[in-house]
Amino acid sequence: MPRSARLIPVLAAAVFAVLGSVEIVLDPGFRSAPLAPALVLLPVVAGTLVAAVAPIAGTAVASLMFPVATALGLEGPTGVGVLACFLLPGWAAFRRPPRRSWIAPVSVQVLATVGVAVGGVLSASIGGESSAPASPDLAAAVWENLFFASLAWASWAVGLVARGARDRADRLGRLAAALDAEREAREHAALIEERQRIAREIHDAVAHSVSVMTLQVGAVRSTLAPDAPQAEMLRGIERLGRESVAELRTLVGILRDTDDVPPAAPPTLARAAELVDEVRAAGLEIGFEQRGDLDDVPRGVDVSAYRVLQEALTNVLRHAPGARATVSVERTDGAVVVAVSNTAPVPVPVGAGGGEAAGAPAQQGPVDTPSAAVIGGHGLVGMRERVAMFHGRFSAGPNDDGGFDVRAEFPLEATR
Repeated sequence: MPRSARLIPVLAAAVFAVLGSVEIVLDPGFRSAPLAPALVLLPVVAGTLVAAVAPIAGTAVASLMFPVATALGLEGPTGVGVLACFLLPGWAAFRRPPRRSWIAPVSVQVLATVGVAVGGVLSASIGGESSAPASPDLAAAVWENLFFASLAWASWAVGLVARGARDRADRLGRLAAALDAEREAREHAALIEERQRIAREIHDAVAHSVSVMTLQVGAVRSTLAPDAPQAEMLRGIERLGRESVAELRTLVGILRDTDDVPPAAPPTLARAAELVDEVRAAGLEIGFEQRGDLDDVPRGVDVSAYRVLQEALTNVLRHAPGARATVSVERTDGAVVVAVSNTAPVPVPVGAGGGEAAGAPAQQGPVDTPSAAVIGGHGLVGMRERVAMFHGRFSAGPNDDGGFDVRAEFPLEATR
């Protein structure tokens, strides 16, 4: 169980202790004899603490409040006990599979029944041999038993729903990772197939044609006198043709040898610095900061966070030429946060790039800014969908510097 998840029952136990103490002090019925409600509060707090490591056992320990309360002469558990009865079975259902978690509401129901039985025994011993029918207090206790049982099973059902939602998010994350891996494999296979096609074209068309031309040049040279000036020129062409054929055959061999084509590196936040270096080599000035251990990030979050970072940097390159960017990748106890921020783009005259003909007049043109070009595009939609798949938080919009900010937070608890 993650450390952050274990803290929830610990904090709940502290809250129960405080609320129970306040209830004992403020309730007029407890002021004369505060020891009894304090003893009832004890299994509630202890059981909640146990639930941090064993949710089902913790629910059973907390349910001891029913027979304890009845044995001490109280009419029922305290208000904090009712709250624990509602929360603990749901926590057990959320943290444990249904084939085991059903024990939690059953323990509440059984121990509540034991409390009613203890109350009946005490009532009979106090009432002596009276043959009067069951007292109204005992009948009310039976109804309370049914109420607490219904409360426990309702809590358990809510926990099952929450667990199902978490499991679905986890499956979607693994599916996204598998689809990304499959896409990478298809791209790798397509690269190899394209290399094979180019190799066939070079071998079947270019190399064959050059070989035929070389033979024809040799045939023409053989018709001339050995000391003729044209013969020496044709001899050089023939030698160059043979060398070209040899080079083409070497190239074909390289293209057909797929052993030197490494499979595409898997998308992972461990390669975030490498991705930043690649974008930096393309001419973008980037500041990069990475905090926290990224080695044990769940696969689905790892892939999706990397893709968000990749798309955000691509948008900066595409829509903010000349801008400066800062990248932050942070792992906290409960989330992975990816943030990309860039300054305002620098206007570049149209025609100033190397793609224009030399000497062509420079024309001023509009510069795409992230706020104008990215909003409404498929890039932000894809990033938002990746984050939403893990119930995370995503924000994107213009900043005060005239640039653009992208921030994606992937909660880790949703993938457990």
